[in-house]
Formats: sequence, structure tokens, C-alpha cells
Amino acid sequence: MTAFPHIPADVRQKLHDAGAPALALLNCWCGMRKGRTVPARRDLDPSQLGRYLSKVYLYEYDATLGDFVCRLAGEEVNDAWNARIRGKTFREVVGDDHHAAALTRWRAVIETPLVQFGTMKDEKARVKKLVGERMIAPLRDDNGDVRLILGIGDYGVRQSDRDWIPPVWNAVIRIPCDEIANVEGNAS
Repeated sequence: MTAFPHIPADVRQKLHDAGAPALALLNCWCGMRKGRTVPARRDLDPSQLGRYLSKVYLYEYDATLGDFVCRLAGEEVNDAWNARIRGKTFREVVGDDHHAAALTRWRAVIETPLVQFGTMKDEKARVKKLVGERMIAPLRDDNGDVRLILGIGDYGVRQSDRDWIPPVWNAVIRIPCDEIANVEGNAS
């Protein structure tokens, strides 16, 4: 029996470097799909994320603002950003310099839709060291619109140190949701 039974084998292969928190979020998300391409927020069972719940965040796209707004952020996420981010816009979290690039990536998550996994390594160290990873996936809101992003951040360092950690990472894998088989049913 695999530790992440809802993740299809081909997706697991693409994400072979992903850590347990990222895989736990993706496993939860895949299990929520129940034959759908993108699951609904109401299907989220936070207990499935167990010990990783403090690393989880939820953003909602607000078309009026043209930006995402943080609706939920676990304590480790707040600690990593050195601030309470619930209620803040994406621009306020990532900063003006990085907002356009980050917003383009995140809009693709809900517009394509797709899941995105990224890592950040300390390239300056003698031995490259992983200092963070993120997994984000789209969710439907109560109206059935794909406007939510469920994410997990496993950070070894503060994300607010802009001289060292840019909010938009280069090592990113994107997988369109319609290419992710439903383990328990057909995609629709």
C-alpha cells in the first residue's frame, strides 16, 4: 500500500523530488476529485492533511481586485512570511516587484487549471540545500467556479528575506488537471 494512494503513478513520477507535505496536499486534492477535473472546497477534509495543516493556505481570486486574497493561512505559513497573511492580497504578500510574475503563474492554476509544484534551493551553499517547497492546486467555490487555490508551503527559511528568497521560484513543475487521471473515476 502506498502512502499517497490517490496520486496517479505518472504524476508521482513527475514529482519524484516532492516532500511528504507537498505529496500529502496533492493526495488530499486528488482524493477530493471523485471523477471531477477540479474538486470543490466543500469536499476538503482538513483532517486528511493531519500534521501538515499548519503549512496550508487558501487563496481566492477576486476579479474586482484583479488579485488573490488569502482566506486561510496556517501558523507555519504566517511564520515564514513574518506576518499574518489572512485577508491580505497576493500583492501585499509577495510585494510589488514580484506580483506580476506570481499573479500570472497563479492565474494559470485556476484558468488552465493545473497543479504547480515548486522548490527553492540555496544555490550559494557549498552543497545545494532545499530551503522550501510549495504545492498549489485549484478548487471550485460554492458556485462551482474555479477561483480558489489550496496550497502548502514547507519552508526552511523565512520567505520575507527578499535579498535571498524571491517569492517567484524558478524550479517549477506544472501539470494540467485534465492530464491527471482520477484514481477513483474518470475525469469530467
